[in-house]
Amino acid sequence: MEALKLGFTSLMIDGSEKPVKENAVMTNEVLKVAKCFGVPVEAEIGELLRLDNLGEVLENKNIVNPEEVKAFLELCRPDSLAIGIGNAHGYYKGEPDIHLEVLEAVRKFTDIPLVLHGCTGMKEDTIREAIKLGVAKINFGTEIRYQYVNHYEEGLKNMDHQGHSWKLSQYANNRLTEDIKDIIRLAGAEGKA
Repeated sequence: MEALKLGFTSLMIDGSEKPVKENAVMTNEVLKVAKCFGVPVEAEIGELLRLDNLGEVLENKNIVNPEEVKAFLELCRPDSLAIGIGNAHGYYKGEPDIHLEVLEAVRKFTDIPLVLHGCTGMKEDTIREAIKLGVAKINFGTEIRYQYVNHYEEGLKNMDHQGHSWKLSQYANNRLTEDIKDIIRLAGAEGKA
């Protein structure tokens, strides 16, 4: 629990752009240091899609081969692992092509907690199925950031803020709290803290 005393809950190392062996070497270096402080490490394999500002795919090289995941895990053992299955950071234009069969194949040889990046705009049924296949952490960073800004703008237009940014921030935060409760319910984690 040293990590919590230092203010860390986990550390993310992204070597997904590197070949499997280089990613594992880099991840092992981070694991050595993080272990000294009791900080869990999340690694990544299968580079996430690159999207432009409109959500169009620039590159699609992230659907990882399960055999690469197996090779990676033979070389290092992070506490959790994000794997590329067609997911991306940012907003998707249209429906993303998510390959849950990759999660299913990975689950056959490891019980490591999996992470799903890029859940903003992903179908809820897809997310629920990913959770059933071993995803222990879902990431909605884009949605949370944009929703905060949307709620702030709504407050600017509709409330008597009298020029106080703290009132607008409080309004946006209160609205965002409800959005996050919806994400917690989607994850099946309501009442489990």
